[in-house]
Amino acid sequence: MAKRPLGLGKQSREKKRKVESVEKKSDEPSRESTPVRSQMSVELDDDADLDDELAQLKGLWSKYFHSDRDDEYVLNGIVHECDRLLRLSEEDKEIKKTLNDIFHGIYALALSELTIFKAGDEEATEEKRKKDVSSFFESAIERVELGLSHFPESQFLKLVLAKIIFQRIPLEYISNLHLKSKDKKLDLVGQLEHGKKHFSIYENDTEFTFEILQMVNDLLDIVENFGREQSIQEGIDSDNEEEEELIDIELEPEHPVYPLQQSLEANYEWLRNHFDKLLDNTNTDMKIYASIANTLGELYLKKAEEPSKVFLSLQYDDGGSKKVSDKEAKNVQETALKHTKKALEYLEKAKLEDDPDTWVQVAEAYIDLGNLLDNESAEQEEAYKTAEEILGKANKASHGKFQDVLDNFLQG
Repeated sequence: MAKRPLGLGKQSREKKRKVESVEKKSDEPSRESTPVRSQMSVELDDDADLDDELAQLKGLWSKYFHSDRDDEYVLNGIVHECDRLLRLSEEDKEIKKTLNDIFHGIYALALSELTIFKAGDEEATEEKRKKDVSSFFESAIERVELGLSHFPESQFLKLVLAKIIFQRIPLEYISNLHLKSKDKKLDLVGQLEHGKKHFSIYENDTEFTFEILQMVNDLLDIVENFGREQSIQEGIDSDNEEEEELIDIELEPEHPVYPLQQSLEANYEWLRNHFDKLLDNTNTDMKIYASIANTLGELYLKKAEEPSKVFLSLQYDDGGSKKVSDKEAKNVQETALKHTKKALEYLEKAKLEDDPDTWVQVAEAYIDLGNLLDNESAEQEEAYKTAEEILGKANKASHGKFQDVLDNFLQG
């Protein structure tokens, strides 16, 4: 890989930039919230032209994308470089020709990612944080829409727009809502559908596509558990396994999140279908393959939750369950089994030889499967036996890390 300072101009490479706290008079979002250093090393592909400005920009975005993303310094570098190229393009036609869809997309991505740091700025007032987040999202969307006006068929720009929308819904809108919020103008379903409309599997960047789908996954989880955050945290902090039931929150139909909650099942179906397509387009030897398969496994386990809960309450009825026919009980059992087996199929694909945690996920899915099979049947015993063997191997390989899990299973 070749390394070189990102082109911020010869003058800026010769002297350090002094950063001063200056109050901006305009309403434009401030893009100099952290020092922009005079030099920034980025990795380029071996066949990349060291004087190719776009290659440098792509390298800088890759540097941020594959980092811990705990510092906005790289993002500010991208924004400043894009601004510099825009200024130069006004006088240099050759540079103007290089400002393609990738340029507009990376510029928009940097602006949208900066909203994360704006939202977490503890030194700013709540009002300023909200204003900054909104301004940067608006700037990001304006940039990507400008790019689409020049490159209307760009799959990359459409994907970037989808990403910004999926990121904006929870960060700018849902985060500022409470249980009694009412806002008829805030159409979150419309925004989500707009994002889905522009999404597609981008074969040129599987990791980026995966991350965007994970954003949708996170968004749906936020919507599903809206108002129950404290209850969830208490459940995580508690050692009492019997305190797992979450409180039911019923939103008013006028609440902006309510329509999203009503469309959860359809959106999870959309998500599973697109993760499935992504997996089909990913080579099994790619590192990301296991992550995609694992997410699919978890999504199908989630789909199995409700029918499993209904079946188990009937199977081990204490007299409090609603009476249903044997046929209805059988249908619920078959539905739960179908989704659990599908989950196992994906979790097996996600199992890594050097990661016992992935083995345990498979084992726990076998336990779920056993619970759903006819009581004391040969199939149930086989499922439990497989789970025990996998847990034993994982515990041995991890030097006792899963001893409690194994003990609880054997005692159960």
